[in-house]
Amino acid sequence: MSQNSAKPLESNEKIDTQWSHRWRSVRTKSGALSFTLIFGLLLTLALIQAQGFKPIPTVWEGIQYSLGDPTSIARTLAWGLPLCVAAIGVALAFRSGMFNIGAEGQIYAGAMAAAIVGAYIGPMFTGLHLALCIIAAALIGGLIAGVLGWMRAVWGVDEVLSTLLSNYIIVLFCAYLATSPLRDPDRQSGTTKAVFDSAMFAEIMPKTGLRSAIFLVVVLCLAVWWLSEKSTLGYRWRMTGESASFAASVGINVKRAQIQSMVFSGALAGIAGALLVTASQGRYWTAIGSGVGWDAVLIALIGRARILPTIGWVLVYTIMRSGARGVEQVSEVPAELSLILIACIIIIAAARAGVLYKVTGIGRRLMPKREGDVNGMV
Repeated sequence: MSQNSAKPLESNEKIDTQWSHRWRSVRTKSGALSFTLIFGLLLTLALIQAQGFKPIPTVWEGIQYSLGDPTSIARTLAWGLPLCVAAIGVALAFRSGMFNIGAEGQIYAGAMAAAIVGAYIGPMFTGLHLALCIIAAALIGGLIAGVLGWMRAVWGVDEVLSTLLSNYIIVLFCAYLATSPLRDPDRQSGTTKAVFDSAMFAEIMPKTGLRSAIFLVVVLCLAVWWLSEKSTLGYRWRMTGESASFAASVGINVKRAQIQSMVFSGALAGIAGALLVTASQGRYWTAIGSGVGWDAVLIALIGRARILPTIGWVLVYTIMRSGARGVEQVSEVPAELSLILIACIIIIAAARAGVLYKVTGIGRRLMPKREGDVNGMV
């Protein structure tokens, strides 16, 4: 009787321990995030004040520009859609131990593929035309990243170096296509022909840039999270990233896992490029994705290659960039200062765990030890 009654007690203790560990983890992460945002805000106010501007009104104008009304929110979200897809793609590769630094080039390749399909095939049924553009972009992005992943897995070529150099090759080749064989003769700049209307996502809110592509992005975020965290394939990628030797010892094909993760990562980067065409510009031009791939790599690193934190940091970064544009328009704060502020906040975010640990350690040393004081009194 006593043994049977002890088993439920042990089970309850295990459940309580698991929940306490989870709550401690959530509390630690939320504390680090709050520390980052508060410290970043204080640093922003200090730098703006040091430049001779009014800090609080300036920051408020930026917040109003990015989140002040439904139109502002829609405009901010529209800018962040391609970045979100690219960032979760990079995070997916990072999670498997593959450092895909070539997202910038894969975005350009995807944008070019979508522009070609959208301008030279059709017009046709809108859903079908959009699907063809997205598939073409995903295929070209996945193919590029897959080849680079294969070089890493089979030949041992450092993927950081190969993906980094691939950016310049792809971007310059796409620039050649846009300025020579595929250039729109009606325009002087390096752009391709405009895509057909059937290759554009429907506009949700006029004059904001927000289109129905947001629903595709939401579906992709949910699918990638499930793939990374809940699927067997994602488990193999995670094990490969944590310890390739251990993964191989338990029967995981490490080379295949590395190549697969790179293919999926490149496909998502290609889709991000397609969104720049089909949900924004309506054509390819030589600077269509300038910086989006690099921002995606940065955010994936800050998010520790976890899908949900990466999505959260995409939202924070998008709000900051939108607010910076608003500050430039309504005040005399130079654009360079806005970029410096964002860079400082990102550095703090990247080092948030170590910085928070140091700050709390200093606080503990400065605070009196209550238990010791009580024992001494007793």
